[in-house]
Amino acid sequence: MKNKILLFFSIFIISVLIRLYYIGYESINPDAVNWHYRCQQFANGIKYLQLEKTYPHYHPGVTLCYIMTFPTEVYKQITNQVYNSTTYLTFNQVNSIFLVIVISFLVVLISLQLGIRNGVIFGIILNLEPFFFGNSKLIHLDTLLTLFLFLSFLYFKKYLEEESLKYLLFVSLFLALAFLTKSVAIVFLPIFILGTFLLSNKSKIKKSLILFGATVSFVYLLFPALWTSPVDTMVRIFKEADRVGVRTGHSQIFLGEFYDENEDPGILFYPVVMLIKFSPLMIFGIVLLFIDIFKFIETKISIKKLLNFEVMMFLGYLVYFGIIIYSDKKIDRYLLVLFPPLFYYLTKKFNEYSKFIVGFLLVNLASIIYFSPYQFLYYSPVLLNYSNVNNLVAQKSFGVGIYDLKEYLLKNYGEKKLGFYDIKPMETMYPNSKVFDVRQTSASKVDIVILSVNEKLPENYSNFYKKESFMIKGIPLYDVYLKN
Repeated sequence: MKNKILLFFSIFIISVLIRLYYIGYESINPDAVNWHYRCQQFANGIKYLQLEKTYPHYHPGVTLCYIMTFPTEVYKQITNQVYNSTTYLTFNQVNSIFLVIVISFLVVLISLQLGIRNGVIFGIILNLEPFFFGNSKLIHLDTLLTLFLFLSFLYFKKYLEEESLKYLLFVSLFLALAFLTKSVAIVFLPIFILGTFLLSNKSKIKKSLILFGATVSFVYLLFPALWTSPVDTMVRIFKEADRVGVRTGHSQIFLGEFYDENEDPGILFYPVVMLIKFSPLMIFGIVLLFIDIFKFIETKISIKKLLNFEVMMFLGYLVYFGIIIYSDKKIDRYLLVLFPPLFYYLTKKFNEYSKFIVGFLLVNLASIIYFSPYQFLYYSPVLLNYSNVNNLVAQKSFGVGIYDLKEYLLKNYGEKKLGFYDIKPMETMYPNSKVFDVRQTSASKVDIVILSVNEKLPENYSNFYKKESFMIKGIPLYDVYLKN
């Protein structure tokens, strides 16, 4: 037991340390700016018993608010500082570090459920997947959702092995945490209820009701906004999730064609994104999985064969995949949820394909080092160069390198008035009244226009010309426009 604790403590330390370099500075994404504000509203809601304020957003994002509230409030008390353009980066770093600690703890918790050998293999595979690595350093929801959901499945596996009520309660707890992170997790509740009914050995209906009741109870207990207006809050969550997550999308340039926020790039979007963002190891795992599925289908399929944990787990993730394909809002990071079951599958296949898996892991390590500390920009080496990537799906900067851009502009152009489409990231750390939304501001009030690549200069800024592109790792992230 002592060796096991030391081993997994080592995984935790390594998982934290490898993410600390430049943490909080490599990206200031627009959503992170929003979450800093929502975190303050959440904290005020708790402190002043204005519990309706603890519903921060449609996601609902409650878990991230819990994670960010503690370090934010402690840092405020210690330093007596508030958010402004000179302190924002420090707050961002403090919260990013604390989020990485929580994520690393969840990684270790997952590894513990798999046993020493498989847990170590899984931990290595997960920590060396470049796109997952990059997302796990961002202040956002998808990594948390991914880990909470997979923990639900692993505790369900433990429940099936021992039929212990405590494991069923752990399933409910992590499923509730997943829902409190993003409401899409609700689609997994029927999967678990059905799995409990079909796979339990005894008291099937009772255990299914316990799972449902415990999940609902944990959601209620951990979400203060529900204490004051449970029905209205839940209605708001699902209405907003449908409006923003299903019927409204993100503008995309996909296969050379522009899709605005009211258009869906179609069912090929995610398969193409997989080619870009999935590592060769992930693609290898998918190929192996399909081979095994075909072998399974070729054999005489009985109901008994279908009633097992792995079938139930992959069915749940298949339902999720179907939902994100159906939704108009399509973003590459929504695929993160699918990573752990593939890592789990590769872990089980390690003995059979150890040489291939180790080889691909070395490729992943090389990619992490190459893109460091901007692993969010990762694209598969299979595509050879960035031009090939951008021709498939136009890449978005998502606030990556915005601090470096600020330093570059100050060094080369001095303190100027800057124009952006999305002012939030630069506004957090740039002098007040120096950052403007080009959609709402006259060209005469702006000295330099900064556009993310693939954004077009507004028509009323025709007197500006493109001077250069700001690049990171050979990738053009921002175009710099000056006045004629």
